[in-house]
Amino acid sequence: MRVYLEGGRRLRSPMRMFLRNSVSAIHHQSIELDVEPCGSRDDAIRRCARDAGSILLIDSEGEDLPRLISRVASLIGSNGRSFFMVQLMEAWFLADRQALADYYGRGFNAGSLPANPNVEEIPKQDIEDGLRNSTRRTGKHIYHKGEHARDLLGLLNPAAVYDACPNFAALIDFMRGNSGS
Repeated sequence: MRVYLEGGRRLRSPMRMFLRNSVSAIHHQSIELDVEPCGSRDDAIRRCARDAGSILLIDSEGEDLPRLISRVASLIGSNGRSFFMVQLMEAWFLADRQALADYYGRGFNAGSLPANPNVEEIPKQDIEDGLRNSTRRTGKHIYHKGEHARDLLGLLNPAAVYDACPNFAALIDFMRGNSGS
C-alpha cells in the first residue's frame, strides 16, 4: 500500500512507522506500507491520481472540508482513498499531550495549548500558536515542524490519536481493511 503525503522527505520514515504502528496497535495487524512525501498538496494529489491503488493524506488547513473533499474527488475519484489531517498533522500532537510533555520536558507549558478536546475542530492558527507558546521556554525551544515533527510522530500513542481524531481513525480503518492481509 502506498500513501502520497503532503510534506517534506524528512517525514517519510517517521510517518511510515507511525501509520504502521497505528494499524498494529489498533487492529493488531501488520501492513506493508510505503510513504511518499510529495512536498505540496497539489503534487500529492497529482501523484496519487496517477496511482490507482494508493492513498492520499493531506492537510485540510482551515478549508471547508466538504468542499476540499469534493475538489480532491474530482481529481482522483471518490473511491474513499483520500484522507485529511484535520486541520493539520499537528492536531495529532494535541491528541497526545503527554507525548508533547515528555518530548519537550522542563519548561513545557501545557496550559498554553488549546483546551478543546475535539482536536480536529481547532483552527490551524490556534494549533500553531498553542504549540509555539507551550514550547517557548523548553530546552528544545519553540516547536519547529522540520526539527520536531519527526521525533514527535515516534512518541505518539496511536490509540490516543485514533480516539481523538475521527479522520485519522478512518484512515487507519481503511488501511486495515485494504491491506491484503
